[in-house]
Amino acid sequence: MNQPTVRQASANDLKRIEHLLESASLPTLGVAEHVRHFLVAENKGTIVGTIGLEVYGDTALLRSAVIAAEEQKKGIGSQLYNHNLSQARDLGVKRLILLTNTAEAYFARKGFKKIDQKSVTGPVTTSIEFTGACPAHAACMELIL
Repeated sequence: MNQPTVRQASANDLKRIEHLLESASLPTLGVAEHVRHFLVAENKGTIVGTIGLEVYGDTALLRSAVIAAEEQKKGIGSQLYNHNLSQARDLGVKRLILLTNTAEAYFARKGFKKIDQKSVTGPVTTSIEFTGACPAHAACMELIL
């Protein structure tokens, strides 16, 4: 089995990232503004996964974690997540927040705790994810680094 390479995304990857997100019915709003903090998993020139951060000081929103359907269950998600966590720490992030409709159990296994979305304050709440891209019923989760 050929493991993909994880690398920093560039503006040239934006369309492919958005296509992958759309194929999983995930929001693309705000991705362009934060693509410099996205990672991609690439296999033979094809982006098969992505994960991103929106950094707001020492708090970051983890967003857009997706693996192409045909590449799931191969450890790519964990590979991307581990690189993402290292990136967050390198950027001085102390607290990760995420909103999810489908991956609550996955991120709970990674140490995230469910919190009340209304308890989140500060600049992270200006993210498009908080202001409308994610449904109000999305689970809000937090990980203290």
